[in-house]
Amino acid sequence: MQLPLLEKATESGETFLLTTIRTSECASEPCAPGLPPAGELIPLRTPGPGEQYRFHFDMTKCIGCKCCVVACNEQNGNPADIQWRRVGDIEGGTYPDTMRNYLSMGCNHCVEPTCLEGCPVDAYVKDSTTGIVLHNAERCIGCQYCVWNCSYGVPQFNPERGVVGKCDMCHDRLSDGDSPACVNACPEQAIQVEIVNIAAWRATYSASANAPGMPSADDSLSTTRITLPTTLPGDSKRADAFRVRPEHPHWPLVVMTVLTQTSVGALSTLFLEHLLRPAETVGIAAVGALLVAVIALSSSTLHLGRPAYAWRALSMWRRSWLSREVLLFSMFAGFATIYAAALWWNSSASNLFGACTGLIGLSAVFTSARLYTVAARPAWNSLYTFAEFYLSAAFSGPLFAALFLPAARQRLHIFAATATLLILVQQVAKFAWLTRSRAFELSASALLLSNALRLRFLLRLAGLPLLTFALLHAGSGPVLATISFAVSLALEVLGRWLFFVSVVPKNMAASYLHSQEAA
Repeated sequence: MQLPLLEKATESGETFLLTTIRTSECASEPCAPGLPPAGELIPLRTPGPGEQYRFHFDMTKCIGCKCCVVACNEQNGNPADIQWRRVGDIEGGTYPDTMRNYLSMGCNHCVEPTCLEGCPVDAYVKDSTTGIVLHNAERCIGCQYCVWNCSYGVPQFNPERGVVGKCDMCHDRLSDGDSPACVNACPEQAIQVEIVNIAAWRATYSASANAPGMPSADDSLSTTRITLPTTLPGDSKRADAFRVRPEHPHWPLVVMTVLTQTSVGALSTLFLEHLLRPAETVGIAAVGALLVAVIALSSSTLHLGRPAYAWRALSMWRRSWLSREVLLFSMFAGFATIYAAALWWNSSASNLFGACTGLIGLSAVFTSARLYTVAARPAWNSLYTFAEFYLSAAFSGPLFAALFLPAARQRLHIFAATATLLILVQQVAKFAWLTRSRAFELSASALLLSNALRLRFLLRLAGLPLLTFALLHAGSGPVLATISFAVSLALEVLGRWLFFVSVVPKNMAASYLHSQEAA
C-alpha cells in the first residue's frame, strides 16, 4: 500500500519534520523549527498602568486537535476529567454548505470576575500587575460557589483534593519569559497572550469578546479576544445543544435549605402564637425547631470539600452572599437558643427574643435565596427563587409547629394549605416561564422537567393539591398532623432536589461527543 504523504515527508532522509515559520523577522531563512520569534505568542513587556494580560484565540486557525487541553493538564497535574482549558465544537450552515469550527477557552481573566466577587473566603485575587485572576487553593474550602458564579464554567471542583482549581495563564511561566502551556503546545498558533488596555476594552469588548458557543461577555467583561472566520455561518451554534443532562443534586444543600426554612417558619409561627395567645405553651416546640436548625446547619458542612475550614466562610460577609447566609443563620441559631431558654424560664423578654429570632431568620432566608440568583444559573436567577424559599418556610414551618400545638392545629393547617396552593401556582408559573423562554438555558431546564425529570415533577405537582385537600378536610388529630408534616417535608425535599438538578448553567460549548459529570 503506497503512502504518498509519508514518502514525501521522508524524502530528505528525516522521519519527522517540524513546520518552519517564516515571519518578517526571519524572511530569508526559517526560524528555529517549531519555535516562533520572541514576542509573537507572548508580549515582550509586562502590562503598564490600566493594562492587563489577556488571551487571543483565532478560530480561523484552530483545528480541534486538543493539544492545548493535554498540555494544560500535564502542566497542572490534573486528571483527565478536569480540564482548565477546553475545546468545543461550533457548527452552522445548511447542507451541503455546512461548517464546523472549534472554540478553545481557558480562563477569560475577566475585568469584573464573578468568581472573585462570590468567594466567601477570599481565595481569589486579580493580580494588580498582570490582571490575571489567581486562585489560592490553600485558602479554598471547596464550597463551589465560584463554580456557580462563573458563566464559562472555568473554576472546576476537584473532589480528591477538596478544592476548586482554574487556569492561571501559567503565570509562573510568563514571569520567566515562557509562554503558557496551551500557547506553547498549539501547532497552529491559534492561542496567544496579549496586553489590553482595560478602559478601551470596556468600550469595545462586545465586538471581539463574544462568539457562538460562548455565554455573553456582559456577565463579567471577559477579556479574551476572539477572531472569527469571515465565512462563519450566521446560524452557527454549539454542537452539543442537543445534549442536556441533570446537574448534581447537592444533597447536603437540599437538606440544609429545606430544614433551615422549616425552622424559620416554625419559630416565626411559635412567636406569633405565643404573642397572640400567651397562655399557650410553646417551649417544647421552640426546642424542637431549634434542633431542626442545628441539624440543617451541621449538614451544610458536608457540602464542603474541606469542612474543617468551614469557619472561614464568615470572613467575606461584606461582599459574599454566602458569607452573609452563614452569618445570619448562625445568628438565627443563637437567638433561637436564647428564645427557647426564655420560654422555658417564662421570661418577660421572651417575645423580644422571639421577634429578633423571626426577623433574623427571615433575613437569612433572603440571603439564602439571593446567593442562588446568579447570572450563570438563569433558571435560579429570578424572583421565583425567593418565592419558592419563603413559601417553603410558610408551608412546612406551621405544620411543624402544629405537631406541638393541638389547640392551634386547625388554623395552622388552614394557613399551610393556603401556602401549599401558592407553591403550586409558583411552580406552574415558573414552568410556563421556562417553556416560553428563547434562552437556551431556560428552555433546556423546561426540557429536563418535561422529559428526564417528568415523573418526579408531576409527582410533586400532584402531591401539593392532595395535601391541601387533606389539611382542609381530614381533621386535625395528632396522627394526621404527623403524616401531614412528613408528607410536606418529603414534597419540599423533592422540590428542592428538582431545583438543583433541573438548572442548566451557562457554559461554553463542549465537543459533539463530549461526556462529563454534572457540575
